[in-house]
Amino acid sequence: MQSNGNTIFVGIKINERLRDQLDASHASMKAFFAGNNPDYLQVLQIDDDDFIGKVAANGASLEALSNMLLNVKTMLQMICPKFTMAEGAIKIFALTPTPVRNLRA
Repeated sequence: MQSNGNTIFVGIKINERLRDQLDASHASMKAFFAGNNPDYLQVLQIDDDDFIGKVAANGASLEALSNMLLNVKTMLQMICPKFTMAEGAIKIFALTPTPVRNLRA
């Protein structure tokens, strides 16, 4: 079975309190989540909600996912030192690529 470009996302839902703290973060911290650098946090829309976290290739090991979890927590604490997250707030999502539609003339 092929993965067809599927990915795994480890992240937390951006609620109003987190959004306010991300918006108010120091300008030097914006590079850690505002760009498209896979080494840093990514903001993705899943269903109708925004999430911040990291993307991994499909088939990541449990150790790699555990490291990503710690990395997401650490980076969020660095960016938003006053933000406290509930235990279990970080979730793992399986993402599928958006299908490409071919229109026939």
